[in-house]
Amino acid sequence: MTKARTLADNFAADINGITAGTGITGGGTSGTVTVTNSMATAIDAKGDLVVGTGADTFSRLAVASTAGYLLSVDSAESTGLKWAAPAGGGKVLQVVSATYSTGTTITTSTYTDTGLTASITPTLASSKILVMIMHNISVYRTSNPATAQLQIVRGSTSIWDGAGSGGAMFRIFATPTGGELEMTANQTFIYVDSPSSTSSLTYKTQGKLQYTGDSGQVAFQPSGRPSQIILMEIGA
Repeated sequence: MTKARTLADNFAADINGITAGTGITGGGTSGTVTVTNSMATAIDAKGDLVVGTGADTFSRLAVASTAGYLLSVDSAESTGLKWAAPAGGGKVLQVVSATYSTGTTITTSTYTDTGLTASITPTLASSKILVMIMHNISVYRTSNPATAQLQIVRGSTSIWDGAGSGGAMFRIFATPTGGELEMTANQTFIYVDSPSSTSSLTYKTQGKLQYTGDSGQVAFQPSGRPSQIILMEIGA
């Protein structure tokens, strides 16, 4: 008996067949035997995860369809896991700012753009947008109190109107006697908006006079003094 024959006989005596175990498919007792890792075949796309679902069982968890989502535990899910928006609100997700220094003078009682504007695209629909505005403003009138008003607009929608119920946003209460009245100041406005959107949003300010008589006017960015708007996306 040859050595080759002895080895073949020993091999045949030791292995009678290949049987697939847990997580493996295929097998056989003769010819070419193929075994396949079924865990590998469960993956269909880049970013897929294979997650245990119980004793000796597993399932595919597809990659999150929304950028920025995190993997979190959820016992209600079949895999015990799910993709979800980051938890723990109050985090600043992005900041956008703009500065404008071109003077804009308004002499009417109709809201008119001041020129100060900025745009932001929220990453999550649940986010808040913190709007912070620093406006250089000057009001003028030859007699009687000089009063100006301002509103914050998102797109074409007023989200905050400083005039309230016809009240004054910025006013000089003194009444001049035989002379003109003018005051310039740096005014700050803060507003929290809930746009419920992931589209690009444009915020701007508009101003007007409460009273237009006696040569009244309000100037934004007077003499080129810059105004600034800051938009902060805050995670809910």
